[in-house]
Order: sequence, then C-alpha cells, then structure tokens
Amino acid sequence: MSKPVTRMRAIVVRSALILAIILGASPLGGGGASAATQAPTFTRADYPFLGNTHIVGDFNGDGSLDLAGTGGSSAAVRLNDGAGAFGARVDYPVAGSGQDLVAGDFNGDGRLDLLVTINDPQIGLSLLTGNGNGTFNEPVNFPNTSGFDSPAIVAVDLNNDAKLDVVVAHEIACYTAPCVVALVITVMVGNGDGTFQPAREIEVGRGMTEIAVGDFNRDGRKDLVISGDNSRVYRLFGVGDGTFIQQPTLTLTEGENIGVDGTDIDVADFNGDTIQDLVVAIALNGSRTAILIGVGDGTFRPPLIITEPNISVPHQQAVADYNGDGFQDLALSLADGSFGLMEILNGNGDGTFQPPVLYLKPPAKSSIGGYTIVSANLNGDSRADIALGISGASPGLAVLINSTGVAPRSTPTAPTLISPAQDATPPQPVAFDWTDVSAATSYRIQIDDSSNFSTPLVVNQIVTASQLTAPTLAAKRHWWRVRGINSAGTAGAWSTVRRFTPQSAASTPALSAVSVNPTRVTGGTSSQGTVTLTSAAPVGGFAVSLLSSNTAAATVPASVSVAQGATSASFAILTSAVTTSTALTITANAGTVTRTATLTGDPPAQTATLTVTATGRSGERVTSNPAGINVIVGSSGSASFATGTSITLSATNGRDVVWSGACSSGGNKAKSCTFTLSGTATVTANVQ
Repeated sequence: MSKPVTRMRAIVVRSALILAIILGASPLGGGGASAATQAPTFTRADYPFLGNTHIVGDFNGDGSLDLAGTGGSSAAVRLNDGAGAFGARVDYPVAGSGQDLVAGDFNGDGRLDLLVTINDPQIGLSLLTGNGNGTFNEPVNFPNTSGFDSPAIVAVDLNNDAKLDVVVAHEIACYTAPCVVALVITVMVGNGDGTFQPAREIEVGRGMTEIAVGDFNRDGRKDLVISGDNSRVYRLFGVGDGTFIQQPTLTLTEGENIGVDGTDIDVADFNGDTIQDLVVAIALNGSRTAILIGVGDGTFRPPLIITEPNISVPHQQAVADYNGDGFQDLALSLADGSFGLMEILNGNGDGTFQPPVLYLKPPAKSSIGGYTIVSANLNGDSRADIALGISGASPGLAVLINSTGVAPRSTPTAPTLISPAQDATPPQPVAFDWTDVSAATSYRIQIDDSSNFSTPLVVNQIVTASQLTAPTLAAKRHWWRVRGINSAGTAGAWSTVRRFTPQSAASTPALSAVSVNPTRVTGGTSSQGTVTLTSAAPVGGFAVSLLSSNTAAATVPASVSVAQGATSASFAILTSAVTTSTALTITANAGTVTRTATLTGDPPAQTATLTVTATGRSGERVTSNPAGINVIVGSSGSASFATGTSITLSATNGRDVVWSGACSSGGNKAKSCTFTLSGTATVTANVQ
C-alpha cells in the first residue's frame, strides 16, 4: 500500500524467523525477462500491536520515519530511533473508534498533524495537531456529514492552493437497522489553518475501500482512483478546484464478479515510461492482483491478472524496488499465512513480474495471516524496508529492514540464565533476566508448563533487551529457556532449561466505573469526577484515559492515574457558561473497558420576588418552605426564589389560614398552601 503518507493496518507478528521460498523461475504474465533476479532479504524486529490502521511520518522532525496508528479510541505513536527501531507506544485520545488516519500539515505550522476518521454517526474526523516533537494536542472534531463509516482517507492538494484537502471514502452505515450501503465520497477543501470548507458528498459507487491519488491524464491536476466491489475501479479526474469529472468505471475481471471485491489500490510505474500505472488487490474469491499499465491520457491497457499460486489471498500491497535492480517490485501481504505471511514479486521493468518469493512462514496452526503492508526507508540506508501487519491469534508489529547485499551475520551463542534461579518461587509478575550475547539483536524467550515446551507455549515471545517481565502465570511449576537471534533472523542455540514455581498472582485491576458529583452544575462552576477500579492499582499505578463529548461545555484532563494500592482517583471537570441546559458524556477508557457518566450544565437560575402579607390572629407568623418568608401577623415581608421553585406557606402553631392571591384556598381554611413561583407574586394570609 503506497500513498502520499503510507498506511498500515493491524500489525501482528511473533516470530523472528525469515523464510524465503522461491516458487519458480518463469515470469508471471509473460512477455518479460526470463532470467530470475536476486530475491531481497530482510532482518526482522517485533513490537506489540499498534492499531488497526497505520501510517509513517516524521512526527518529531529528526529525519526518520515514525509510526502512527488507530488503537481503539486513540491514535498511537511509536518514534523511530533513526536506525529503524521504535520506542514505546504513546496514545492520544480521539472522539471515538478510529478507522483510518493520514498525516499532513493541516494548519500550516510546518509540523505533521494526524487526521483520524471516526466510525460514528455524528463525528466524522478528529484532528490532532502536532507539536513537532512527536507529541500531539487534544483533538478538534468535525461532523460526519455523510452519515456513513469512513474506511479510507487521503490528504492531497486538490485545488493547487498549497493547502491540504481531504477525501474520505464511505462503505456502509449500520448505526441503526437496517444497514445502508454508501455510494458517496466526502471532499473537504482545506483552509490551511486546521479548518475546512463545508464538506461535499459526491456520488461514486458501491463498496469503496481504498483511495489512490495521481495525475493519470497528465493535465497537472490531481485525479482519484478508488477500489470498489465486484472487481471495479472508479476513476475521477480532477478539475483543479476540488471537484471531479467521473470517468467510466473499469471492471478488472470477466464473467461473474460478485464478491470479487477490491481491497487495495496503488499508483506505480512498472514499465519505466514515466506514465502512472495501477496495481489493484482483488484478492477475495480468487486471490488475484491486477496490473493496469497507463497510456497517459487517463486510460489503461487491459489488466494483467496475477493469481497467487497457493490462493493465499494477497489483499494488500506495497510497491518499491526491494532488490535494487532499478525496477519496481510488488510486496503482497497474504491473509492466509499458511505458506508465508508475505511474498515479493520482482519486477521485470516491462509491467510483468518474476514468480513470487514467500517470506515469514509461521509455525503450523498459528492462525495468523498478513494484513496491511507498507514500504518506507526506515533506517536511512536508501533501501526499501517493510512494515508488515499480521492479523489473527497473535497481533503485533513486525518491521523488516532490507538487508539485500549485506554480508551474513554471525550466529549468536547460547545465553546464560540469571533469574529466576532453579526451583525459585518468585512473586508475580515474574521478571526474567539473562546475559547479553554477541551477534544477538533480539532474543526469543519461551516459558511453558511442560519441560518439553509443547505447543501451545505459555509464553513464546521475541524481545530486544535481555530481560522480560512475564504476564500473569498460573501458580504451578514452569520451565524457561532463551536463544539469541541475529540481525538476519538466524537463531542461535538454546540456553539451559530452568524450572520455577511462581507465587499466586494478585487480581488484575480493571476499570469499574466513572462517576461525577454533582451530576448537575451551573455552567462556569466545576464538578468532580471519580474513576473506580475493580481492585487495587499495581506498582506504577493504573492509567485511565478521559474524554469529554463536548469540550466547549466541559473539559477534563487527558488521563488520570490511580495510585499504587488505591482503587479510585478523582479529577476536575471544568465547565463553561451555557445558555441552555446541556447534557454531555464523560468517557473513561482503560484497555478494552470503557465507562461513561453524564454531567448536565445549566444556565444561571432566574429569580422572582414573593411578597406575603399576614393578617388575622395576632402573635402568629407565616413562614415558607424553602425558607425565605417569615412574616408576623400585621406586617408584610418579601423574599427572592429561583423561578420554578415549589413553595409551601403555613402559619405557626398549625393555625388555619384563608389564603388569597398567587396561592389561594378559594375562601376556605387550609393549614398550608403550595404553588410554583413563575414570576413576581403576592399572597395574603388571613390567620384564623
């Protein structure tokens, strides 16, 4: 997948093994060079799951490409150390469940921002403006004018005013039954200050999943191509003012096309004629990839259809010259990872390709497959690297650094285990430590409840440091071992095996509730929120992300931390003045758990004056509930109350009273009189 800012979807990998299997020697599609070319090689590093959609961009201005993705209701960022290794994940909350994101300078300050599409009927986009140091500000949200989901977004200058515009593709809306299929894209022309002109919906077609940008008719204006359902590609030629002229739809395969849906589309130059070509993933129901060679007037030659030999569903692609021969190659992620999670087809330079080479074959019954794939120079050596997403049972992030032409690395020696010691009974979480070994760039640690380490293992993880803190283990005997892995992915000998028995683990806390007190305040005053856990927070505390659904009416901190050993923590909710009663939602999120509470802000109360005149039996008084009126017989008194207040008047000593005026007993005796004050009022009380 190659876009103005390259994207990746859910990235998931566990193993460090690189396995390349050359499947043949003749070019795919015919007409190309017959000699096989060098297959690229890679070294691999693994990271925890980052999100369902990923992009690369230099977010801290150090010249190295960083990673960003949508992780639930946040955008997650990992910064590059310059050598292609990535730091800790940092989350920045957005307005809801993110679907896709794009990076660009939307407010003209020279720093990369993040724009996230939100799967919500009301809010369509969250803009996180960048600070230039790898951090981002709180989101600015934009409405969902289409009413549909938003699986794809691109940022591009459509009207040549040097300001980024946005195009969002829509597929379906299932917010209420029945679901409605989308036919439109949304175009938002940028103002260059982080705002946009009113959104416009343009009808295009069904099943839109990905967008690519180019100038296919070479008129100097940006055009769009969009992958659709039933083997279709939609083409929109730009007019240069943010509008388009739709061209006849391309159908890539003949015959029955139902279910042959496009899952990716990219722009390339496969035959070196400087005219833009297309590659389209039509992996569903056929495992095919379509190559369309551009003519230069906006049309394309009939598609070359490449069928994956193992029917492994190549549903995403990344285009680059991976083996350094000057021709553009295809890297395909394979949704069925049984034979490999990725394959590369070396280009012949004429629009045809060599047979595929498979990479990253997982262990049997792993239940994982390749997902989104992106190509970028991640370590600054001018070679095309890959960030590969793998979906399924073991989500994570694999970064493949191109090592084509690099001399083989030494095989690591066996590490020496340090702790836990043989037959130790450590508390949980258990910390594992071992010696560093030369030539190792990462280590595989295995922990199991059987001494022969039978599948499935309790822990089977790759780490870059010579230590690991394990997740909660069962309180029974376990065994552990470690081996080193070099930068080429070659594993060394296993260490000796040690056994240990972890102590019983304390219960893992989770977010239980979020509450506000008071639940109703006058706008401009504050309320207090409280997050509560199911059990005491662990060492280091327990972080909870916070979000206000209406930041104009009330703001909350980005997060609150429950201190170690505590079960709750409070935070301030600052409200603004309102003209009408405004209900808003305070959302707390921790891991997969989300809790909400409602706070209502009211305008300042209006008041009115009540005047009571008491006559009749001397020595008695007339009083009110709520307090305010206290009038002795033979006099009058006044008090102010909020309009809408229910007021009860009565005489001392339980005397009967004949009430008249705003509160009347109709000439009869009554011990009390109750009415609602709606404005200035007078009451006469004749105490009997």
